[in-house]
Amino acid sequence: MLEGWASTGHGSLPRRLAHGLRLLIDSGVLPGGWHLPPERALAGQLAVGRTTVTQALDELRGEGLLTSIQGSGTYVVGPSTPLPVGTRVAEHLSSGPGIDLAKGDAPDLSHLPPVSIEMWQLNATCGGAAVNAAGLPAMRQAIAELYSRGGTTGRPRATEPDQIHVTAGSHQGSFLLVSALAARGKAVAVAEFSYPGIFDVIDSCGVRAAPVRLDRAGMVPESLDQVLGRDRPAALYFQAGPQIPTGQVPSVSRLRALAGVVDRHRVTVIEDTTVASLAFDGTAPMLADHCRVATVISTGSLSKTCWAGLRLGWIRGPVPIIEQTIYRHLGSDLGPSVPSQVLALELLPHLDDIAAERRRRLETGVDTALDQIADSIPDAALTRPGGSSVLWMRFPVEDSAALVNLARRHSVRVAPGSIHTAGKAPGPFIRIDVDRPAGLVREGIDRLTRAWHDLLDRG
Repeated sequence: MLEGWASTGHGSLPRRLAHGLRLLIDSGVLPGGWHLPPERALAGQLAVGRTTVTQALDELRGEGLLTSIQGSGTYVVGPSTPLPVGTRVAEHLSSGPGIDLAKGDAPDLSHLPPVSIEMWQLNATCGGAAVNAAGLPAMRQAIAELYSRGGTTGRPRATEPDQIHVTAGSHQGSFLLVSALAARGKAVAVAEFSYPGIFDVIDSCGVRAAPVRLDRAGMVPESLDQVLGRDRPAALYFQAGPQIPTGQVPSVSRLRALAGVVDRHRVTVIEDTTVASLAFDGTAPMLADHCRVATVISTGSLSKTCWAGLRLGWIRGPVPIIEQTIYRHLGSDLGPSVPSQVLALELLPHLDDIAAERRRRLETGVDTALDQIADSIPDAALTRPGGSSVLWMRFPVEDSAALVNLARRHSVRVAPGSIHTAGKAPGPFIRIDVDRPAGLVREGIDRLTRAWHDLLDRG
């Protein structure tokens, strides 16, 4: 929330911190009644001295924006309003000065074949309809054929166009499904560390996350069985292929064990296949391939294989659920971008080759970064991921927030591990994305190394 506070405003460091907090309070991001962390903890998280924090809070207390209660803590003064959702995605995607190793977007489009569209194509493809909430008929047909032939989506699954809903990315697809499947107050089962956006989706839908424990092979079947039996969740959110942020790719035997648990409880599965085709060995293991009884709804996207800027994804599921998501879609917008769909229609025939090129580039980038980290930050523990471009680094600290903030002071942005958890609980992890030009990644890791040494020097 305080992204870039030290480089904005004017005056001393305490004045700049006060300015950053004031903006959050005035905008309502920090609502009335919000309990600030203790001064010592806040100083540690921001990588500043406690005196800096004390002086900043004193300034805001003098303005009547904060109040402190002896033995209780410091609180924001003002009307209580809900905290805005999307805070994890904001920390994940918000840009700042310096080298950005936090975002998970492809840095350029050089891996894509040349494609173009002309006005006659738009007119012909649209068939006279400028808006279609379910997606263009041609796009629904093309995605259905992708599933039916297997493509980069695992085993072939016979699919009809009316089982497809075209969305603005898989994030929107997950939101539509969670809102359709889970009533407010119900639970959604999810890995204890997962895609940050799914926790924002869960929060915005007024449901609660039921975390499932992970080990080196992925979701633990015994933990999943316990969560499904105890919490009776409305759905299970599951990532196919490389799990974000750990990079784990579950084995077929692990998927079969998880499918057995899911079938026994008959829980509906939302299987996110966005990065499934980016497993380095070229396989795309799917939970849907092993479930026999449970309903499995797939979400997919071109964001990680092609270009996130297309904002093009989809839902594949039973027609009654697809109809629900289409009507919920109409409550927020009138349908996906037509030009994006027409461009995607040009890319889909090349998707297998595009994914193969992406895997080659990402594996090279990951291995280069791992070698550098092993040499420069031996204190960081991490395991080589099975795919994608994310490195999940564990440092010998209780809370990585101070390292994240020091890294920003060294002009490199990394993601705190807390955004990958249900309660944004502090922990020892940070996440970096190495899908960047090699020189940029190398310099970013050098800056992270200097930040880590600074933290060690501070004791």
